[in-house]
Amino acid sequence: MKAYQSFMHLLLPGLTCIATTFINVRNQYLDSLRGFALLGLSLTNLFFMANFAYGYVPPVTRDGMESALSLLTTVFAGGRFRTLFCLVFGAALVIQYKAQNKGGDNLFVIKSRLCVLGLFGVLHGYLLWPGDILLNYALSGLLALMWLDAKDRLLSAALLTVLPVILLVILSILVGEPGFDRSSAEYATLLSSLPVSYAQLLSQNISHFNMMIILIPLATLWNTLGLMLLGMELFERGWFSGQRFVSGKMMWTWWWGSVLASLLLWSNNETTVGHMLETLNWLAAIPMALCYLVLLQAIRQLWPKLSLVFAIVGRYSLSLYLLQSVVGILVFHFLFPVTRVSFTRVEYFGFFLALTLVQVILAILLDRAKKTGPAEYLLKRCVRRLSDM
Repeated sequence: MKAYQSFMHLLLPGLTCIATTFINVRNQYLDSLRGFALLGLSLTNLFFMANFAYGYVPPVTRDGMESALSLLTTVFAGGRFRTLFCLVFGAALVIQYKAQNKGGDNLFVIKSRLCVLGLFGVLHGYLLWPGDILLNYALSGLLALMWLDAKDRLLSAALLTVLPVILLVILSILVGEPGFDRSSAEYATLLSSLPVSYAQLLSQNISHFNMMIILIPLATLWNTLGLMLLGMELFERGWFSGQRFVSGKMMWTWWWGSVLASLLLWSNNETTVGHMLETLNWLAAIPMALCYLVLLQAIRQLWPKLSLVFAIVGRYSLSLYLLQSVVGILVFHFLFPVTRVSFTRVEYFGFFLALTLVQVILAILLDRAKKTGPAEYLLKRCVRRLSDM
């Protein structure tokens, strides 16, 4: 604890003064949610940065730590941070819309920002990592603008969130690919196809991202849109005000509902049926994401300095998201390619912790220097250019 306090004191001098200024300019609670979600994304994304086609392939022999991390990842991370990001994205759209007078000019700025974000996503998906979410978020955000003045979005949000998951479950049943471990012939084939140069990586990225683009209008676009609409509705109902809004009984109901559903899916994750139903974890992610909303409220009240750290990270979320891909691709494919074969969940988790620490330190240093993140700066410049045309 003393080491933690010394670290915080070193990086965050005059924290109270900074916090006061920060709150006056931005919604600190929303930024803290964004930062928390951003840091959590890499916990599962790292698997697919090492091996985009299959993600994490378990070893033949699994100890207790391997199983424990698998369970914890399924319950607390799988789809949870992506869902939270979608909720925050939807709330942010409403905030941007209401920040200025409603009208065509304001919508033009929002649409311009989303279009530039989509362009970033295309470049990110093809050049770095095809697991990009920016293009999907940009397209979903453009569609979500049609609900900005809607009085009730819950029905639309429910249908758009659930129906794509059902479609993906049906597709999984039709395809019916069984899982495999590192002793299987499929894994040997996978190893032989891993890229050993950037040219090979780029070729695979183009192929994989083309498939992702095809999948977006089939399912992921609508699921993301539904979650954004839910975030917009929650914002209108005061859920992003940073105040307590649900009873402890309700929160524990959400928590246990998500945990039990995830436990059921995890206990069958090595069976053919488990792989077919894996997408259902997207739905189990929603109540856990709502619990994270409450958790970040509690952190804001009990540990305001930690909340501010998350908020500072949230201010640089675009740059840090792209940094995650740069670091992951460099480590797994160029600096230490053997890690694609040797890493177990323990090593991945250690890498996740190290990457999280790097992002936090970098964000705090940028904030202390009063610098804009490079991706955020480029986004603003592009939007300004479009506005001046």
